[in-house]
Amino acid sequence: MKNLLFFPILYITLNVIVAQAAVNVDYITIDGLDYFKEHGDKSNPALKSINSFASRALKLDKPYSVINTTVIPPNGDKREYFSYAPYSWPNCDGIPNVTDPQTQCPYETRDGKTNPDVKNLSDPSDSRKMIDSVVSLSISYELNDGDIAENFARKAVQLLDVWFVNENTSMLPDVNYGQVQRGPGEWKGREEGILDLRFYVYIPIAIKILEKSSAWSDYVEKGLRKWFSDFSNWLMNSELGKGVAKRSNNHATFYIAALATYLDFAGRTDEAKNVIKTFVDTTFQDTILKSGEQPKESKRTKPFHYQCFNLEALTYIAILSQKINGINLWETKTKFGGTIQNAVDFLVDLVDKGKVKEVESVLLPSLYKSRDYYGDKSGKYSKILNKLLQETDGAIEWWTVYSPKSLEGIKTGSASALLGSSLYGIFGLILGIFFAF
Repeated sequence: MKNLLFFPILYITLNVIVAQAAVNVDYITIDGLDYFKEHGDKSNPALKSINSFASRALKLDKPYSVINTTVIPPNGDKREYFSYAPYSWPNCDGIPNVTDPQTQCPYETRDGKTNPDVKNLSDPSDSRKMIDSVVSLSISYELNDGDIAENFARKAVQLLDVWFVNENTSMLPDVNYGQVQRGPGEWKGREEGILDLRFYVYIPIAIKILEKSSAWSDYVEKGLRKWFSDFSNWLMNSELGKGVAKRSNNHATFYIAALATYLDFAGRTDEAKNVIKTFVDTTFQDTILKSGEQPKESKRTKPFHYQCFNLEALTYIAILSQKINGINLWETKTKFGGTIQNAVDFLVDLVDKGKVKEVESVLLPSLYKSRDYYGDKSGKYSKILNKLLQETDGAIEWWTVYSPKSLEGIKTGSASALLGSSLYGIFGLILGIFFAF
């Protein structure tokens, strides 16, 4: 029988985006946090630093909210989430007297090249920082006791209330204006905009942690469950949501990961199971060749990155499906005979043979989760984990805290170095740069 996540992993990265720290979670459980709390070194810099991050969140004078935007969404409602298509650039060739490229020039896509003016909108960064703060605060609550812990919880609950529940400040449960394509004519959201909110899958676990605190309330809980239920309905019934569901690449995979998470959180677990089952019977069938290559991702401008990116979502779905007693995605084969393990092995071999010309550490999220399920008799996963951890220690600011199982085969030097110097060595890993898809 395969090994399950009885001691789940907690894995963290710090991405510096526009000179701001963003903590992006990959997979987190209360069991993993409690194990660290019981067995971890209280003087460890990792613990101190995550508390430091949460402490900064405590000092926020103005909670994050979509209504703080200075750029009004196309329909005039500040409660709409609003972002620009990141890879879109104006082409003003042949257009005379251009005074406003955003409305006068058609926009064209340059895959992988982010237009810097997407930063002019505050919703994407505020949304990300809200998630970072809530997760950091909830983890600090779990790892501390007494009044200190309650202070962390109280602030996290406030941030959740303002962003999701309060009728005057909350975001509407849709992404009608996500990744808007600018240019002449009506500005409309795009299917890709749904991925802007893929970090929201970590809100339910933060809530699971916070509901034990004295700061928690039925009002906030009911509001959150209603918001995510309504958002699930929008994802399933809107033209944008249905469009993403029909895609054949990582967009659909992350869509399913999010939708199933939200449905389960909203108490609609049977629907979550059905969503995953339908995905497995359809879209998943085209994702992995027998060789392990992911053809829908390998043709992109950064083939290694996008294959890792899609695999990260697939492994997340596999764990979620286990949690809700759904289909075993770990063992399911595509129509080509490929499995998640084949996909992991394909990428591991590329790294091992020195064939990757991109950042290799993006493999870590799916690699450690796959290693926990499939095991590692040959030691090849441990070998690559060691390699990537040693290369990323300090170089691009990666740190990890593993469960005992995940430490098997990991050299003491690399693990202790990461644990000893971690700035955020406590919780979850990348979903890539914010507009990495």
